[in-house]
Amino acid sequence: MTRFSLLTATALASFAAAGCFNPYAGLFDPAAMQAQQAQVMADAQAQNDAQILAQLEESRAAVKASPGDMNAARVLAQRVGACFLLGLVDRKKIDGEAAIAEVDAALEEATKKNPDQKAEALASKGILFLHAKRNAEALPTLEASMAARPTVFACVPLLKELDDAGRSGEVVGHCKKARPAVRDDEERYTLLDSCLQHAHGGAAEKGLAWAGQADIDFYNQTTDEIVQEKAARRAEQEAHSAQMQADFDASRRRSEEERAARAGAGSAGGGGSTYSLRLHNSCSRTIKLFFGDNPKFGSGTRTSLGSNTTSSYSGGGPKTVWIVDDRDQGISSFVASGSQSMQITSSCAGFSTY
Repeated sequence: MTRFSLLTATALASFAAAGCFNPYAGLFDPAAMQAQQAQVMADAQAQNDAQILAQLEESRAAVKASPGDMNAARVLAQRVGACFLLGLVDRKKIDGEAAIAEVDAALEEATKKNPDQKAEALASKGILFLHAKRNAEALPTLEASMAARPTVFACVPLLKELDDAGRSGEVVGHCKKARPAVRDDEERYTLLDSCLQHAHGGAAEKGLAWAGQADIDFYNQTTDEIVQEKAARRAEQEAHSAQMQADFDASRRRSEEERAARAGAGSAGGGGSTYSLRLHNSCSRTIKLFFGDNPKFGSGTRTSLGSNTTSSYSGGGPKTVWIVDDRDQGISSFVASGSQSMQITSSCAGFSTY
């Protein structure tokens, strides 16, 4: 069961996982790796920006095509908010004030045609003000939404604004109003957690006494589950990192030993030796391989090996075998000599005996 705060109402595009820690980066040219990493991040941001701007134009077209459509107006508010929240207003020189005015007009028109949804319109407008850092306008707008009809959507961000404004004494009153509007367990937990935090109520037994024992028990049980989930994810990540580091260390030791053996064989006149390699891919995806000294700039043989697939290779040896990325940067290597059975490890980034 995955849970998260309802405070971020805007549907944001996912950030690419570029720039994650790579334990193998130091094995190669650090400057080249940093430049590559910076380019990957820049490309990911440009792609993400283009996607958000395209969605913004879609929303503008939807509002023009259906004036007074509350859903279209609220989606426009979310997407303008995303432009503020993710910095596109500055990066792309968007007229933020004009965009807010555009949203305001769309929500006003929608409220005229759907007066029963005034609370939702005001909540969308208040959250947009928050993303645009116009908090002085956000607070009364969210209060107006709660006055029109209490909702968790408006209440959660309002509680933080009240707390920040030194008005935490008003938090519980709004929580009591919003509690009957809860639609599911996710909203229930989000509301209770925000109420406890911004009312500074301490333990749930005291800070949520207003909500009753059933809500207190629910809150405590759900909090325990979240703590356990986080601990399990953290342990899994640490185990994966440890395995990757172990694979790297083993691969490096093997490479050093085999290079030393190759140097010894060469000095002893063994230049006519061969290698025979049986290689299995224990990674969950296809891996790109390079046979040669330098995968980025040197000559050699490029190939790939599918997941859970075994293949045999042979030729004049010793021969360095590399795992490479999509830019032909080497990730890990070993020197094939004589007859060997090796595997690409489940981390997809190292070799081990098989």
